[in-house]
Amino acid sequence: MGYSDIIAREAETLPAEKQAEILDFIAFLKMRHLPAKLTSAPKTAAEIEAFLRSFKVENSGYTFDRYEANAR
Repeated sequence: MGYSDIIAREAETLPAEKQAEILDFIAFLKMRHLPAKLTSAPKTAAEIEAFLRSFKVENSGYTFDRYEANAR
């Protein structure tokens, strides 16, 4: 019997609101162990550009026209 089986068995003996607390705690533990790269948003222009480049989308011919966008 693994830990997940023991946790499930013990959780079944608790009221629903305490089971919800267990789920919240599991979510907390998962977030705490995520790599820092996934938990922090890009803050500088260089970080944002690097993030957008990671999608490998060709947009060199794109120009933004405010008037055209507002006309839509």
